[in-house]
Amino acid sequence: MKNKFRGTLVGAAIGDSMGMCVEEIPFDEVILHYGDKITNICEPHPDSPASHLHAGETSSEFEIIKIITESLISKKGIDIKDIIRRYIEWEEKEEIHNYVDPYFLLAVDALKKGKELERGGNSIEGALPGIPIGMFHYTNPILAVEGTKAVVMLTHRNEIVIDSASVLSVAVGELLQGRFYIEDEYPYFIELLKTFVQNEESKKYLNKVKNLVDRKATVEEAIENLGNGSYALEALSLSLFIFIINSSDTEKVIIDSVNSYGNYGGDTDSIALIAGALAGAYNSEESIPSRWKVSLKKYPEIVKLAEKLYHVVKH
Repeated sequence: MKNKFRGTLVGAAIGDSMGMCVEEIPFDEVILHYGDKITNICEPHPDSPASHLHAGETSSEFEIIKIITESLISKKGIDIKDIIRRYIEWEEKEEIHNYVDPYFLLAVDALKKGKELERGGNSIEGALPGIPIGMFHYTNPILAVEGTKAVVMLTHRNEIVIDSASVLSVAVGELLQGRFYIEDEYPYFIELLKTFVQNEESKKYLNKVKNLVDRKATVEEAIENLGNGSYALEALSLSLFIFIINSSDTEKVIIDSVNSYGNYGGDTDSIALIAGALAGAYNSEESIPSRWKVSLKKYPEIVKLAEKLYHVVKH
């Protein structure tokens, strides 16, 4: 189980690190600049929002996961006051969140000033706390969803983001437990996820994922049907689709999700982060290629973070 915890965070970090290189970069420009699709950790494209970062670093998306994980470890549970404090400290370090969802920062600023939170945006970034909270409550999906909602609603009251976060928390927990053989049992997996969402549009997207897998659709067809933007249901659904069709092959999950920019560019770091987390939870850290791990800047730190969370959860 410890290796599955490691796989979840390392998979997320590598997906983010590779995906940020081509975020919002269209297919033609990726090929022109890199010569082929991305298969290794590399320097971000000059036009990527992450162009200020270096190869092997992670973006603000993974930083959100790290903040929640560190709080869970420190407080041995969900401590809303501690998370708010950590969010505010992070928001004040402008250099590390140059292109995070502006609604996220506005929400944190509202927390700092004691103002009433607005509904917020519908970006997938708001749903990312579902990953570490799903790890913390991996044996109990009901607690995972309750905890996830409490944390997500600090920054987003948007029902689409709350549904997406709930799906993430349950999916991670189920995969860590190994309760589904995804290759054959994905319909049951998706049906379970649907029971934890409230919005009809969320259910519609999950049904689309199942239908695309059923008909053996390609990633390109999935992008056309689901989208690949930062809208929470697009990024979540595409990540889920790519994970399911390649579930036993973590390397392919990450490569396909990193290269999900399509003809017009997409939110590839969020998509690859989520898909990498799902694959890492399902297949454990050993399934992640060593060439990526040695190129990930804070690999030892991320492994230690996962192991600390595991020990908190087990005790």
